[in-house]
Amino acid sequence: MLVLTPEAIKDFQTCERLYDYRHQEKVPETIYSRDLVSSNFENSIKNIIQFFWFKKQGGITPSYSSLLNRWEKIWFPKNYDSYEIATEQHEIMYGNTSNMTSKAASLLMKFHEKYSEMDIIPMSICDEYIFNINSSVRIQDKIDIIYKKDSQIYVTKLIFNYKNNNRHLYQIDFSTMYMAFTNHYGDYSKISKFGYIDLMSNDLSFKEYEINDEDIESIEYWCDTIYGKETFVPRRGLTPYCKKCPFDKPCSKWSGWKNNE
Repeated sequence: MLVLTPEAIKDFQTCERLYDYRHQEKVPETIYSRDLVSSNFENSIKNIIQFFWFKKQGGITPSYSSLLNRWEKIWFPKNYDSYEIATEQHEIMYGNTSNMTSKAASLLMKFHEKYSEMDIIPMSICDEYIFNINSSVRIQDKIDIIYKKDSQIYVTKLIFNYKNNNRHLYQIDFSTMYMAFTNHYGDYSKISKFGYIDLMSNDLSFKEYEINDEDIESIEYWCDTIYGKETFVPRRGLTPYCKKCPFDKPCSKWSGWKNNE
């Protein structure tokens, strides 16, 4: 059985060849330092927010200081002393650790002010899921947090820098999240809202993301299409992603067109 993630489906939408290199052949790829810093920052913040919710689930509300302490343990390597931090502040580089710490401190303060006193019952935190689309394909991912407030359930994804004009970029994520939740929790979906918290916004409130029948149908279509593919052809030069694709070199030498006959 083929197991897909939302990222795999989105990569296929971008380019079949990209999907094959990254998710089928698992070709090693170069990750630029700028992207690595950004990814590490987001993963670290999510880790701390999950820590906050786990404590909240146990009846304890962590202090803002405890969130900052956890950030320092995650972000700064062991034996990283104050001199190195002070020296790094003068380096001209994208996203050095000190700049990221200032950014994290501001974000965590807003998050703590918003949710520390809020009467919220976390039902599930970082909940991994896997479900069958059909007899041949499964989808696997995780839901960041499911919580209950005033008899309403909120199925939530943590996002950084959500933009309405890029709403389509999240259609796969929310559709699969919706399908996973309804598949597992059934009738609870009737009292549930599906959406996100944008951790980089000034307003950290839950924002609903509407999902319709066409969104679900598109997931089924893409899963069937991927499963039915025997040859994954490139879209070389036909998409803006090509300019930054980590698989440009092997793609330039690809010669499998006859295999698609």
